[in-house]
Amino acid sequence: TKKDMLPYPLFYFIFLILSAIILGHFLGAAVVGTEGLGWLSYGKSFGFSPTRFTIGEMIVFDIGFTLNINIAQLLFLITAFIIYCKTANKIPS
Repeated sequence: TKKDMLPYPLFYFIFLILSAIILGHFLGAAVVGTEGLGWLSYGKSFGFSPTRFTIGEMIVFDIGFTLNINIAQLLFLITAFIIYCKTANKIPS
């Protein structure tokens, strides 16, 4: 039935985004120092450093966030979004 089906367009979108991030990372790492393509590996890192929360003596939480992104990942993400927009309507929902 319709209720039993998974939301395929959502999974397709997540697959494309994760693939773009992973492939962009590998491409950016592969071209480090390569003449003509080294600009693809240029990236930035931003976020906040870990903060420690202590509750009593037994419970300790460390919470932090860092995002590393390079030019290759951005290009792959833009490409993935364009592919999704052009092909998502052909996927059964």
